[in-house]
Amino acid sequence: MSEATVAREYDRWLSGSSITGRLYGLLAGLPGTILVNTPAFRMHTELQLKPEHRILDVGCGTGALLQTLAARVAFNTPPVGVDMSRTLLKKGLHSFAAHPGHPELIRASGSSLPFADDSFDVVTCAHMVKHLDDDALLAFLREIRRVIQLGGIALLWEFAPTNSPRLNAWNKFVLSPGVHECNLRDYTTLSAYALEAGFEWVGNARLRPFLYPPIPRVSLLLGKAPAGWTG
Repeated sequence: MSEATVAREYDRWLSGSSITGRLYGLLAGLPGTILVNTPAFRMHTELQLKPEHRILDVGCGTGALLQTLAARVAFNTPPVGVDMSRTLLKKGLHSFAAHPGHPELIRASGSSLPFADDSFDVVTCAHMVKHLDDDALLAFLREIRRVIQLGGIALLWEFAPTNSPRLNAWNKFVLSPGVHECNLRDYTTLSAYALEAGFEWVGNARLRPFLYPPIPRVSLLLGKAPAGWTG
């Protein structure tokens, strides 16, 4: 499934009157980040983020993750977020209206980013790749590697499968009330795709804790080799 299709499904779901859509709208905001993306509150320390770093968040939704980072690091250049959902981006821009120097939000696809090669030091992506089929996932990983500068990193996290087919089926149901595509992949699978996409270094980020929902996560730290790297 393409990102554009997923975005249309999200927009229909979020603009409707369903209880699940309203709940997701709340979780996509800054308060929801405490529950869904809990490690973001210490990420600036663990990634050793500095004011001169250029940050990109792919699948940014309302930009809450970037807002969390920007509140902790006085970036020289506002961090950038991209998403295909008009509804989520509009919600984020509305919430930023009273905050000068807020993150920049752009409507764009993760597999066709409107940035030059080597544009960012750090790329993040939270809970997005479950919506991508295998071909789209590989294209996405290749694209984020392209926009990361030499020696830069990407940090991805997603809901993970368990050893129980029944529990996996239930988790997919919980995670996709408004979107049909939901692929739960483990660390081994995701790391293989990252290496195929050209990342020279892949490691388990082991992000913890995540407070909500009570579904396992997998997280990866991906590295693009610096100049002169010989392996």
